[in-house]
Amino acid sequence: MEANEISLPLQTDQQVKKKKPVEIHNYPKESIIQYSDSERSYTYDIIKEGNYPHATYLKYTKGQKGFRIPDNYEVKVSLRKPKTRQVVRCMIKYMEKNPVYWIYYGDKFQYHVKSEKSSSNAACLYAKALNPEIKTRYSGPHFFGLHLEILQQARDIHQRATVLKSFDNLTSTGQNNRAKKIAKSISTIFDQVTAKDCHSDDNLSLKSIEFDIGNNSFYLSVNKENIEEIKHKARAAVQACDKGQVSREGYRTLASISQDLPREWKVSVEKRDITREMNEIIPISLINILPGSDDFVNSEIHINDAEIVHNMQQSIGKGGRRNVVDILKYLIPGLIERKILDVMNPKIHLRISGDGRNVGRKVKQVMITCSILDDIDNLYRPENHYTIVLYPGVEKYETLNNVLKSLAMELRKLKEEGFKDNQNIEWKVELYFSSDWKFLAMCLGLNAANSRYFCPWCEVSKEQQGDFSYEWTISKTMDQVREDYTFYKGHIRPAIFDMIPLQHWVPDELHIMLRITDVLWRLVLDELRSRNTWGERARNVIIEEMKRIDVKFHFWLEIGSTNWQYTSLMGQDKLVVLQHFDLSKLFPYSRAVQIRSLWDKFYLLHKAMKDSKTDATQFSNDARAWLHQFLDSNYFYQASDITPYMHVLVYHIPEMMRIHHNFGLAAFSCSAVEKKNHQQVSHFFKRTTKDGGTGKGRKSAIIDILEYENRLLYFKEHDEIDSMQLPKRLRVK
Repeated sequence: MEANEISLPLQTDQQVKKKKPVEIHNYPKESIIQYSDSERSYTYDIIKEGNYPHATYLKYTKGQKGFRIPDNYEVKVSLRKPKTRQVVRCMIKYMEKNPVYWIYYGDKFQYHVKSEKSSSNAACLYAKALNPEIKTRYSGPHFFGLHLEILQQARDIHQRATVLKSFDNLTSTGQNNRAKKIAKSISTIFDQVTAKDCHSDDNLSLKSIEFDIGNNSFYLSVNKENIEEIKHKARAAVQACDKGQVSREGYRTLASISQDLPREWKVSVEKRDITREMNEIIPISLINILPGSDDFVNSEIHINDAEIVHNMQQSIGKGGRRNVVDILKYLIPGLIERKILDVMNPKIHLRISGDGRNVGRKVKQVMITCSILDDIDNLYRPENHYTIVLYPGVEKYETLNNVLKSLAMELRKLKEEGFKDNQNIEWKVELYFSSDWKFLAMCLGLNAANSRYFCPWCEVSKEQQGDFSYEWTISKTMDQVREDYTFYKGHIRPAIFDMIPLQHWVPDELHIMLRITDVLWRLVLDELRSRNTWGERARNVIIEEMKRIDVKFHFWLEIGSTNWQYTSLMGQDKLVVLQHFDLSKLFPYSRAVQIRSLWDKFYLLHKAMKDSKTDATQFSNDARAWLHQFLDSNYFYQASDITPYMHVLVYHIPEMMRIHHNFGLAAFSCSAVEKKNHQQVSHFFKRTTKDGGTGKGRKSAIIDILEYENRLLYFKEHDEIDSMQLPKRLRVK
């Protein structure tokens, strides 16, 4: 043995070998697992066993040769000896397909560290949190118990036991449960991502999830339902259906193909609630109508749909009415807010209008409306003319006088006393009336337009129409009509609205254009007959020319007659003919130029009449010049060809322009009222909404219309569609 050499004791094989790892447990009956090896000892209390994610994103502690890392795993870990024992709670969750590690510590586990790197990094962070000066290192897999064989085996067993069935092999309940489970997982991920990537003030909320599984589509609502939002959407749907006149069945069909729309039953509930609410604010009164005669309609038939005619006839005898004051009280706050009305000058200019739609040959839908002239920019909209009386039947003085008695009393009181709104503001009301000639004359108790004394405003006779030596002005007064209507020739009955001064009975500029255009066209056809050029060739030329200017027009012979009938043109078509019809295809050039000059000048008068900036004196001069030209011997037209509308155009329209210059004559156009009446008849007397039903559900279509009008008023002040905030639709590739 060499000097200084020290003899070492021999080591046995048992001393060289390391202690084998030991797992002591009765898992899964008991949650405690004790582990020890030659270097460490741990006690694990399994809270959540967890599971291994899908192989596509399963992670390992050291590549694929290490331990598999579970998801949704939670364990309470005790480490070291009893005197220095530490107890922590460890958690692992996958976020965005990567495991994240948490260690909670403290008496109540109130502190924690988190790592997105590894279990060992999390253990290291924990050690530093306890004492930054001590360089203690832990094995991450052992700290978290990732090495425990019993847990690995248990997870594998559970995974094999829960092999998913294909979706098509599940029961209906199973399919729904799987869809809900997917939605819950998505909701959890959403919460995790928003917590990480969004500011705490952003207030994010996941409302719904939509996805397909094979051929099955799912739409799942997430979290608690927002009752107010659901109600808001349903009321917006009611508004849309009313605006587009979509039937209940039509909406049900739409809702069946879109999850974005509220269910039809919910929409019906909200529609009923709005109707009840508005019917309390603006009640609807029923009117009993005396049966009229079976007189046939001699004028143009506006609607000839057999179903509508039948349903209208079934409703005869039922009328409805709403009070003007109720409507005004409801509208005033909005009009004040829009600065249409001024509380410092509480005055309302109220226009009354009437229209009768010919439905078939025996029935009319008669509508009386009111509108607020102060809201001048919106008078062209049908919804700004509010129905106050509505009935199906005949358009005769006796019926009107009976139906309109209550309205006349209300208007008289408004004229004399005004009314107080809901804020106790006293409002004065100035009344106006406008309609077509027939309705106006009937309400005035005047003879028909073809009578000798026909004018509502002056005492002209038929024989005096072509005599330019007379200066016809508004010479009649309503006071005289009210005192003794027989004082003026042609007045054969009391005026129904005798509280409205005659200067405020304004002719409808639309009907002036329509009826004078009718006369000009009829005179052209009469001239063709007088020239013996009326025949098949002339009719074919007219049809071809109408095609050229895109106007639908045709001739036909009535059965058993030799008289040719022709299409009655609508308003816009009449203007097109007036402007663009090539008369030279029917007449010699010189004659065509003469007629074209007359037509063009009338068209210019029509435009000027609608323009509130037109000078009344200049218009008067131009209108008189036009009538002189009309009666010129070169035109072959006679004084007998002058119609009441021509008389009004020349003599009374200039006066009306001066009197009503604040509004302009366009404010008294009845086109919106006629459109409103036509739309309502066409919709509400169809089969799906007709007067019918059974038992308690039976309700008149007239009431349906007035309830619909009440809802329009509701949406005028509560625009549910406009206040809807639609989500941005984005596409993620």
